[in-house]
Amino acid sequence: MSDFIDDLCKQVELAARNKTQLRPLGGGTKNFYGGPLQGEEVDMRQWAGIVEYEPTELVITVKPGTALAEVEAALAAEKQELAFEPPRLGAKGTIGGAIVSGLAGPARLSKGGVKDYVLGCTLLDGKGQLLHFGGVVMKNVAGYDVARVIPGSMGTLGIATELSIKVMPVAPAEATLQFDMDVNKAIAQSNEWLSKPLPISATFFDNGKLTVRLRGASAAVQAATKNMGGQEMESQQAQAFWTSVRDQQHAFFKAEGDLWRMAVPPTTVDLAMHGQSVHEWGSGLRWLRADAGVTAEQIRATAKRVGGHATLYRTGNDAARVHAFQQPDAVMLKLQRRLKEQFDPAGVFSINRLSPIL
Repeated sequence: MSDFIDDLCKQVELAARNKTQLRPLGGGTKNFYGGPLQGEEVDMRQWAGIVEYEPTELVITVKPGTALAEVEAALAAEKQELAFEPPRLGAKGTIGGAIVSGLAGPARLSKGGVKDYVLGCTLLDGKGQLLHFGGVVMKNVAGYDVARVIPGSMGTLGIATELSIKVMPVAPAEATLQFDMDVNKAIAQSNEWLSKPLPISATFFDNGKLTVRLRGASAAVQAATKNMGGQEMESQQAQAFWTSVRDQQHAFFKAEGDLWRMAVPPTTVDLAMHGQSVHEWGSGLRWLRADAGVTAEQIRATAKRVGGHATLYRTGNDAARVHAFQQPDAVMLKLQRRLKEQFDPAGVFSINRLSPIL
């Protein structure tokens, strides 16, 4: 065991005895996300590097403090990628932050979420113990479910010290099409296309324009481009557009005011919320900047009414961050409490980054 990990284990043990809190930190690019920041910072950028990467196995094992850009560059050299397209919210972002935040980009629609790609994890729990879950191949299912709860845990269960991630080959062909249509037509059309064997990788709807990205075999992309119609975007323009969506640099994300992230059934008609909204993932993900006077309770009630939920993704109101995530229902609350009791009984890693459950 390295000196860094040995010292980290001791630091966690001491925090557990003293009833103090620690907060693992990478590049800090997602400090705005979730509940209030609590505890002494543990800079994980000191624990960085690619442990093992075998392109033929489609698996990369990394230390969490490794820069996301470094990981992506290594994969790109082998014409591979992180299929879930984690948002690059700043140059200092790390692979650990990308995984534990659970945030996925435009390709989430077609490739699945972060948890679908975490094959194994070494976790330092709140007792100062190093626990190993999963493996580097999909068929190794020992502890696999535990590895899958790390994405989205926001560092509340422990500190990930090593991650094995499934990677994918870059698609050989890509095209982006744009269509002028109103919001309900875009919702219906997106879901109609998604019900067919078309190589749709991502969708984005904003202000009367539906943008669709196709990725896959050249013949499949060419056939879909011909059959779907629309206006094809020039390649460099399309790449810049999807990068702006993935990295939340699109003009919509740069505007002032609270930003809400609403997950709803994709076929749900327009929610007619007062404010500005854009859609991703076939309209299953709806970003909202609500007008003044629209309350958090109204937004969450609207999402719940259609079988979804809403997260206060970004806000300048620190008090509101306490309830950034929607309060879990009774079943989920019980599960979260049991996980917390098992992994971090002394509360070294504050659960409040997710939601107050204790």
